[in-house]
Amino acid sequence: MISFWNPKVYNPQNSIVNQKREFKMGENVQVQISGIAQVGTPYGPTPALMLEDPRERVLLIVIGEFEASSIAVALQGIKLPVPNTHDLLMTILGELNARVKRGEVYDIQANRFLAKLVLEVSGEEKEIECRPSDVIALTVRAGAAIYVSENVMERASVEKSALLREEEKEESEFKEEGLE
Repeated sequence: MISFWNPKVYNPQNSIVNQKREFKMGENVQVQISGIAQVGTPYGPTPALMLEDPRERVLLIVIGEFEASSIAVALQGIKLPVPNTHDLLMTILGELNARVKRGEVYDIQANRFLAKLVLEVSGEEKEIECRPSDVIALTVRAGAAIYVSENVMERASVEKSALLREEEKEESEFKEEGLE
Protein backbone atom coordinates (compact mmCIF):
# COMPACT_ATOMS: atom_id res chain seq x y z
CA MET A 1 0.00 0.00 0.00
CA ILE A 2 1.33 3.41 -0.94
CA SER A 3 -0.52 6.67 -0.41
CA PHE A 4 0.97 9.99 -1.41
CA TRP A 5 1.17 13.44 0.12
CA ASN A 6 2.82 16.25 -1.78
CA PRO A 7 2.38 19.79 -0.40
CA LYS A 8 4.97 21.11 -2.82
CA VAL A 9 8.08 19.73 -4.43
CA TYR A 10 11.21 20.84 -2.60
CA ASN A 11 13.93 21.97 -4.96
CA PRO A 12 16.29 24.60 -3.55
CA GLN A 13 16.60 26.95 -6.52
CA ASN A 14 18.40 29.67 -4.58
CA SER A 15 20.66 27.50 -2.47
CA ILE A 16 24.32 28.44 -2.17
CA VAL A 17 25.18 24.93 -3.37
CA ASN A 18 23.39 25.59 -6.67
CA GLN A 19 24.93 29.04 -7.11
CA LYS A 20 28.54 28.03 -6.44
CA ARG A 21 29.95 24.76 -7.69
CA GLU A 22 32.75 24.77 -5.11
CA PHE A 23 32.99 21.00 -4.94
CA LYS A 24 32.86 18.05 -7.27
CA MET A 25 29.96 15.74 -6.48
CA GLY A 26 31.38 12.90 -8.59
CA GLU A 27 28.93 10.04 -8.64
CA ASN A 28 26.20 11.87 -6.71
CA VAL A 29 22.91 13.06 -8.14
CA GLN A 30 20.87 15.95 -6.80
CA VAL A 31 17.36 14.96 -5.71
CA GLN A 32 14.25 16.80 -4.68
CA ILE A 33 11.61 15.79 -2.19
CA SER A 34 8.63 14.86 -4.32
CA GLY A 35 6.42 13.91 -1.40
CA ILE A 36 5.86 11.83 1.67
CA ALA A 37 4.14 8.46 1.21
CA GLN A 38 2.53 6.00 3.59
CA VAL A 39 3.94 2.54 2.89
CA GLY A 40 2.79 -0.78 4.25
CA THR A 41 5.31 -2.53 6.50
CA PRO A 42 5.05 -5.55 8.81
CA TYR A 43 4.54 -3.00 11.61
CA GLY A 44 1.70 -1.18 9.85
CA PRO A 45 1.58 1.95 7.68
CA THR A 46 4.78 3.98 7.95
CA PRO A 47 5.85 7.32 6.43
CA ALA A 48 8.45 7.26 3.66
CA LEU A 49 10.22 10.19 2.02
CA MET A 50 10.17 10.22 -1.75
CA LEU A 51 13.40 11.61 -3.18
CA GLU A 52 13.30 12.03 -6.96
CA ASP A 53 16.18 12.62 -9.35
CA PRO A 54 16.06 14.28 -12.80
CA ARG A 55 15.76 10.84 -14.45
CA GLU A 56 12.46 10.27 -12.56
CA ARG A 57 13.88 7.61 -10.29
CA VAL A 58 12.37 7.69 -6.81
CA LEU A 59 14.14 6.64 -3.64
CA LEU A 60 11.77 5.74 -0.80
CA ILE A 61 13.28 6.16 2.67
CA VAL A 62 11.14 4.92 5.55
CA ILE A 63 11.18 7.39 8.44
CA GLY A 64 9.41 7.94 11.74
CA GLU A 65 6.17 9.84 12.31
CA PHE A 66 7.92 12.70 14.16
CA GLU A 67 10.51 13.12 11.41
CA ALA A 68 7.81 13.05 8.70
CA SER A 69 5.87 15.72 10.57
CA SER A 70 8.98 17.86 11.04
CA ILE A 71 9.86 17.66 7.35
CA ALA A 72 6.26 18.41 6.30
CA VAL A 73 6.17 21.48 8.56
CA ALA A 74 9.45 22.74 7.05
CA LEU A 75 8.28 22.10 3.48
CA GLN A 76 5.16 24.15 4.13
CA GLY A 77 7.15 26.97 5.74
CA ILE A 78 5.18 26.72 8.99
CA LYS A 79 6.76 28.26 12.08
CA LEU A 80 5.74 26.34 15.17
CA PRO A 81 4.94 28.29 18.36
CA VAL A 82 7.51 26.14 20.17
CA PRO A 83 10.53 24.99 18.14
CA ASN A 84 10.89 21.27 17.53
CA THR A 85 14.23 19.44 17.70
CA HIS A 86 15.22 20.27 14.11
CA ASP A 87 14.40 23.96 14.63
CA LEU A 88 16.53 23.88 17.80
CA LEU A 89 19.43 22.32 15.91
CA MET A 90 19.22 25.03 13.23
CA THR A 91 19.30 27.70 15.96
CA ILE A 92 22.34 26.08 17.54
CA LEU A 93 24.12 25.83 14.17
CA GLY A 94 23.39 29.51 13.53
CA GLU A 95 24.71 30.55 16.94
CA LEU A 96 27.90 28.59 16.22
CA ASN A 97 28.23 30.24 12.78
CA ALA A 98 27.86 26.88 11.07
CA ARG A 99 25.99 26.72 7.76
CA VAL A 100 24.33 23.65 6.25
CA LYS A 101 25.90 23.25 2.79
CA ARG A 102 24.22 20.03 1.68
CA GLY A 103 22.90 16.66 2.71
CA GLU A 104 24.10 13.37 1.25
CA VAL A 105 22.65 9.86 1.27
CA TYR A 106 25.80 7.97 0.39
CA ASP A 107 25.37 4.23 1.05
CA ILE A 108 23.17 1.33 2.13
CA GLN A 109 24.35 -1.11 4.78
CA ALA A 110 22.26 -3.83 6.43
CA ASN A 111 19.10 -2.48 4.71
CA ARG A 112 19.72 0.96 6.21
CA PHE A 113 20.51 4.18 4.36
CA LEU A 114 23.61 6.04 5.52
CA ALA A 115 23.65 9.82 5.34
CA LYS A 116 25.71 12.81 6.35
CA LEU A 117 25.16 16.49 6.82
CA VAL A 118 27.87 18.70 5.31
CA LEU A 119 28.42 21.92 7.24
CA GLU A 120 30.61 24.92 6.62
CA VAL A 121 32.30 26.03 9.83
CA SER A 122 34.94 28.78 9.78
CA GLY A 123 35.49 28.25 6.06
CA GLU A 124 36.00 24.48 6.42
CA GLU A 125 33.69 21.63 5.51
CA LYS A 126 32.69 19.32 8.35
CA GLU A 127 30.79 16.09 7.76
CA ILE A 128 28.40 14.84 10.43
CA GLU A 129 26.99 11.31 10.23
CA CYS A 130 23.19 11.45 10.68
CA ARG A 131 19.99 9.58 10.03
CA PRO A 132 18.68 10.40 6.54
CA SER A 133 15.50 11.90 8.02
CA ASP A 134 17.51 14.34 10.16
CA VAL A 135 19.74 15.28 7.23
CA ILE A 136 16.68 16.04 5.11
CA ALA A 137 14.83 17.91 7.88
CA LEU A 138 17.86 20.18 8.34
CA THR A 139 18.64 20.70 4.63
CA VAL A 140 15.02 21.70 3.97
CA ARG A 141 15.19 24.27 6.77
CA ALA A 142 18.51 25.60 5.45
CA GLY A 143 17.42 25.70 1.80
CA ALA A 144 20.36 23.44 0.94
CA ALA A 145 20.59 20.75 -1.71
CA ILE A 146 20.18 17.01 -1.13
CA TYR A 147 22.33 14.49 -2.99
CA VAL A 148 22.16 10.70 -3.28
CA SER A 149 25.04 8.58 -4.55
CA GLU A 150 24.45 7.06 -7.97
CA ASN A 151 25.24 3.66 -6.45
CA VAL A 152 22.36 4.04 -3.95
CA MET A 153 19.99 5.21 -6.70
CA GLU A 154 20.92 2.21 -8.86
CA ARG A 155 20.46 -0.25 -5.99
CA ALA A 156 17.36 1.10 -4.25
CA SER A 157 15.34 3.50 -6.41
CA VAL A 158 12.25 2.68 -8.44
CA GLU A 159 11.01 4.31 -11.60
CA LYS A 160 8.36 6.96 -10.93
CA SER A 161 6.14 5.37 -13.58
CA ALA A 162 6.21 2.05 -11.69
CA LEU A 163 5.08 3.80 -8.49
CA LEU A 164 2.24 5.52 -10.34
CA ARG A 165 1.13 2.20 -11.88
CA GLU A 166 1.14 0.62 -8.42
CA GLU A 167 -0.96 3.48 -7.04
CA GLU A 168 -3.48 3.14 -9.92
CA LYS A 169 -3.67 -0.63 -9.37
CA GLU A 170 -4.38 -0.18 -5.65
CA GLU A 171 -7.04 2.46 -6.34
CA SER A 172 -8.69 0.13 -8.85
CA GLU A 173 -8.69 -2.78 -6.38
CA PHE A 174 -10.07 -0.47 -3.70
CA LYS A 175 -12.96 0.56 -5.96
CA GLU A 176 -13.67 -3.05 -6.98
CA GLU A 177 -14.04 -4.00 -3.34
CA GLY A 178 -16.58 -1.19 -2.93
CA LEU A 179 -14.52 0.53 -0.26
CA GLU A 180 -14.59 4.02 -1.76
